[in-house]
Amino acid sequence: MDLIRVSNNITMNDVADRIDYFYNRANQIHDLISKDEMQAKQEYTLLHREQNREYHELRLVRNAKVIENNSALWAYRNYFGHLHFIDNKNKNLVWNLDEFSQGKSWFDLFVNKQEE
Repeated sequence: MDLIRVSNNITMNDVADRIDYFYNRANQIHDLISKDEMQAKQEYTLLHREQNREYHELRLVRNAKVIENNSALWAYRNYFGHLHFIDNKNKNLVWNLDEFSQGKSWFDLFVNKQEE
């Protein structure tokens, strides 16, 4: 996935697609664990780096004003705040992959509250 380009044009659907990407990719990696744990760990490491780049972009001072005035970007930044990873070790792989599900659950609740 390409790095997000922060702009006022980002919609909640755009953000939902990006969160779905992380969620679906984490589930694919989770399925890989039983077949090839080493490959799963490598794939997780790449996914973790990818989410780090996204989160970093959303925390940059130059993007702060746009994010504060765009509820979709605000929610996306806060999605990353709900991901709580622990040491990148094989024994923690399932926990870390499940964090993407936890973040998506928060985001889905946020969107549902906005629609009420």
